[in-house]
Parts: sequence; C-alpha cells; structure tokens
Amino acid sequence: MRKGHSDGGYGATQIWERLWLGSLADAERLAEANPNGITTVISLSGVAVRSMRTDMAYVHIPLEDDQPVPIRQFYRVTDAIRKNIRWGKVLLNCGEGISRAPSLAAAYLHVTGYKKLDAALVEIKRVCPFINPSDILLESLRRHLV
Repeated sequence: MRKGHSDGGYGATQIWERLWLGSLADAERLAEANPNGITTVISLSGVAVRSMRTDMAYVHIPLEDDQPVPIRQFYRVTDAIRKNIRWGKVLLNCGEGISRAPSLAAAYLHVTGYKKLDAALVEIKRVCPFINPSDILLESLRRHLV
C-alpha cells in the first residue's frame, strides 16, 4: 500500500496506487481542481455529487452507514472500482469519508487478494487515522467475503 497524502489541500488521501478516499466535499471540490488526475468518482453517500467535471466518470451507489451492506450493492461497488481503476484513478467517497468509503476500499483490497479486510483497514488507518468504520457495516462485509 502506498503512503497516503493529501491532494494539495483537498482532503482526499491516496491509499493505493490508483485508489483515493475522501468525503462528499472532496468529490465536489474536484469540479474546481483535480491535482491528482482523478478519472472516476464513486460516491457511496446518500447524496449524489452535484458539481461534476465533464472529463470524469461518476458512479453513485448510495449506502446507509450503520446498516448492513446488501450483497448486490457490495458487488456493484467492488465491480465499479475494478472496472474504473484499470484505466485511471478512482476517488471512493462517502459523506464524511470515515466509515463507508474506507470499509468498502478495504473490502476491495480483500477481493483483489492484496490483504484481508482487517489487515487492509489497519493499513488504511495508518494513512487516514480519522477513519471509524461502522461495526454493523463491517460485519456485513465480513459475511460477503467468506
């Protein structure tokens, strides 16, 4: 896992070669400036990104925090990351960037075979110490990853 770093004052953090985590506000700020060359925004927030760039792809898969992730939504998120990360950089965001996005990023890293869910979360927490994944959400991801 690569060391995370802020994208020039825009709170998003790089957690893997082409994978960034952030909040809905970080996704919105990309309309003004895109210093890291993000090509796709995958938003897990209940609210869709409103300020969009014409040169970026946007995927909205709303998930509730503190709720189990339905299996169908789990596959939609991991497939969206997989398809878009092959050709560019992905920003995975949720409302505040502290629960849903890091949890689903860790699940994606598990699916790719990079690290198991909990080990991936430990690495993400090293570069994003403020994350606080929901126990209910994580438990549902553990069931999906069996």
